[in-house]
Amino acid sequence: MIRATLAGLLLVIGTGPVGAEPGPSPEPTVTVTVTPSPRQGGGTAAGWPLWILSGIAGGGAVLLGQLLLGRRTRTAADGRTPLGPLPQPLPVLLAGGADSRAPGVALDGGMLAQTTVRAVSIRGRRHRYRGEPLQDAYAVRLSADGRWVIAAVADGLGSTLHAEHAAAVAVRAATNLSLTPDRGWHAAFATVAGEVMRATARLGGQPTGKHGAGASDPPATTLTIGVIPADGRPGIAACAAIGDSPALWLHDGTWTEIFPPEGQRPGNVTSALPDDLGELRERRIDWGPGDVLVLCSDGFGTAMGGGGSVLAQQLVTSWSAPPALRSFLRDVDFHLSTYDDDRTVLALWAGRHDTAVL
Repeated sequence: MIRATLAGLLLVIGTGPVGAEPGPSPEPTVTVTVTPSPRQGGGTAAGWPLWILSGIAGGGAVLLGQLLLGRRTRTAADGRTPLGPLPQPLPVLLAGGADSRAPGVALDGGMLAQTTVRAVSIRGRRHRYRGEPLQDAYAVRLSADGRWVIAAVADGLGSTLHAEHAAAVAVRAATNLSLTPDRGWHAAFATVAGEVMRATARLGGQPTGKHGAGASDPPATTLTIGVIPADGRPGIAACAAIGDSPALWLHDGTWTEIFPPEGQRPGNVTSALPDDLGELRERRIDWGPGDVLVLCSDGFGTAMGGGGSVLAQQLVTSWSAPPALRSFLRDVDFHLSTYDDDRTVLALWAGRHDTAVL
């Protein structure tokens, strides 16, 4: 071991620059002579104190590590074959063009009456790579009488053609209804389903992107709706949903998933409009200052883990009050390798939090 360590040390000290042109062997510049001494207490069999040998071995390991790193760096810089594969860039494609009415990123924030709103919709990495449009949609409006904030999030089913249009029509139709927490939700969703069918029946043309090329089913979408008091005071709020777009309620520092999953479905199958009106779910909750209601597509909701994930626990603090728009966008646009779907989040805070300084 001692001889091997010293030999490695001599090799590192006496070797010329890596990559130098071959030529006559240079004259030795360092000579190390090892003379064994009688064995002493606390030493080794060769008579060397253990701390000296440890230092020599450690120094040799550091020098050898630097030598290998230098070889790797110079190899890549010289254009030679690197030691490992280099990252390969992937194309980011627009869905046949760009239009501000259907952006790849939509971001909104402000107040409706005494309620503060943050909303963002982001085209997922999978759709960016395939050149497909954002298939999520959101809408939020004040009711005609000013008493309620009506919010909706929809996630168009990528297995159907023109799913993005179904999602956009669904959220607009939902927020145009005169909804209250006591309204008959089945009638409301039936109205939205009819609007989706009428609006998408006129769509024609060729599908866009690779994923939609094989889609043959009529356009379909999930839909989750929330109705909360606009005045920010304690009251009753209500949510209703068809499909797997989650709704979460932050109350007293704890997340509650309003519509927990009901058993396992095969693959990524979910109920959707306009066909699955029989799978409507609804729930009423107590609402008041300090509460947050989050409606989202599953591209974000999956990462929330029903309110128990690391992300969800971080947002308990960062979303205790409405964040700045850039911070809100950054919270939603996290990067993890397996989360490549569209993400839409519509969050509502009870109370006035946004003010302007003139």
